[in-house]
Amino acid sequence: MKYRLTSPCRGSNTFDALPEREVCLSPEKMCSLLRGLGLEIKVESDVMAIGQKGSIEVAIYRRGKAIIKNVKERKEADALARKIFSKMG
Repeated sequence: MKYRLTSPCRGSNTFDALPEREVCLSPEKMCSLLRGLGLEIKVESDVMAIGQKGSIEVAIYRRGKAIIKNVKERKEADALARKIFSKMG
């Protein structure tokens, strides 16, 4: 699935990845996507799931938006987003 990667704040180590088409993910699917990245689930709800590995944190929302925090470079965020969205649709 195609996505758009943006950084909400210049110089930030946080990136938003937004799907180009509408999706609706179950809590189980959100957690499965995070576990597929090797992340430990920290928060799980009907609306979002958050996973963490080391300092990197990824939140996935029911509508497919992913927030990737504490990455060093845009290409690291893009690699994570690519893995998420390749399994999303």
